[in-house]
Amino acid sequence: MTDLHLNTFQAGIWSTVEMLAYAGAMFGISPWAAGLHLRRVALVAGIMVVVAQGASAIVASYGILLALRLLAGMGLGMLNAVVNIGSARSHAPARRLSLVMIVQTVVFTIASLLLPQAAALGGRAGVFGFLALLVVFLLPLMGFTTSRSSIPRSHRVSITRSGERSCVHPRFIIAAVVFYTSGSLAIWPFSAHVGHLAGLTNTAFGWLAAVANIGGLAMCIAGSLLGDGRAAFRLLAPAVLLTALACVAQAVPWSIPAFCTAFLLNYALWFFIYPNLIGIACRMDPTGRLATLCSGAWMISQASVTPLSGLLGRNGHFLGVGLLGMGNCLVSTLLVVGLYFRAC
Repeated sequence: MTDLHLNTFQAGIWSTVEMLAYAGAMFGISPWAAGLHLRRVALVAGIMVVVAQGASAIVASYGILLALRLLAGMGLGMLNAVVNIGSARSHAPARRLSLVMIVQTVVFTIASLLLPQAAALGGRAGVFGFLALLVVFLLPLMGFTTSRSSIPRSHRVSITRSGERSCVHPRFIIAAVVFYTSGSLAIWPFSAHVGHLAGLTNTAFGWLAAVANIGGLAMCIAGSLLGDGRAAFRLLAPAVLLTALACVAQAVPWSIPAFCTAFLLNYALWFFIYPNLIGIACRMDPTGRLATLCSGAWMISQASVTPLSGLLGRNGHFLGVGLLGMGNCLVSTLLVVGLYFRAC
């Protein structure tokens, strides 16, 4: 924004274009999930992201930069689809997704530490150049993805992989993901502002974010150890319900301890709830199509709820945002309970 003199509306459009391209790529790939050669898709998608980030380091035209955000979003959406489809082809999709999120958290932490230095040395060119080099460095690892599926395109949907057709309609799990993500993510764009109203300094909020990242990593490790058993499924509804309560506490600056507790709960529980929701979709449809649709729906819900949250909190009072998040998470809790009893 500073380098190109963008206003907040232009910056918002920038982010929205990337998120919608991300979702569009996942929706576009989903019909072909059963027969995709995942290594080729991952390599092409990685190169798209490298080109988009590298070019964003030197391009000054806002229109071209939006086109590059479109390219980056499509590449990232394709990579997320590869993760979901590859997990669905495994015998323990929730565990595989938890392991992926562990790696993701480590990479994110390293990037968070190095990006400010890249910005100090090279400004916008340093930031986007670093992001492009990071993906180049990770490209060889895409060779470890599962290649082709052994599941026929006509494979019947099953939640237990026993071959019996599931009595749960796929729309239930998609709805559960949409309501959970739109609810838990509604307050996040304004969390730093609410934290400051509660009395946190910038440094203290940075420490809180660091502790939350460690908590998320610990939750990923716990989720990977718990695996895809019924115990994880039983814990899912209480975790979403706890997130519903955290949404309100995170939106209202009652006190520093209350805000910090809600922030940590909402952040850490995401790393347990999201891979398990997508894991259910993977077990319902081992081709990976349903899991990919769920992640695409997540991006659409995130892109939609952010402007609505901004409208509700336009006067600096974010209780409405917290109540919106709580209501959506409560609906998701009911859907998860229904999924559990229908499946188990």
